[in-house]
Amino acid sequence: MSEEINHFLRKSQHAIKVSEDLLGKGYSSDAMSKIYYALFYASQALLKSASINVIKHSAVESAIGFHFVKTGKMDVKYHRILIDARKLREVADYDLHETILRTQTLDKIAETKMFLKVVKKMILKAD
Repeated sequence: MSEEINHFLRKSQHAIKVSEDLLGKGYSSDAMSKIYYALFYASQALLKSASINVIKHSAVESAIGFHFVKTGKMDVKYHRILIDARKLREVADYDLHETILRTQTLDKIAETKMFLKVVKKMILKAD
């Protein structure tokens, strides 16, 4: 596994930890934003493991769908976790009238941990 892939995996794990810390302090919206980035970094690691280089958030989301879900390498539920987290991050960061609930964030943290676990297995299998 390359150092770049390891770096993305460490960033993902760190973002999960930060989101848990933020949630513990009552900052659900900030935690949700960080959860999305944990998923984004994990997705980047997976894409890099397949020599797929994309930068834009929408391109990462599309590439996961095209290269991993459509080919049957990844269950569609993980792609949905990524898509839903992006939408929730947009609400958390930009919508002044919506509130991200603690329970939503707790659910997304659990899903993100599961996503990261699956991504790590896929990367190790590819090596």
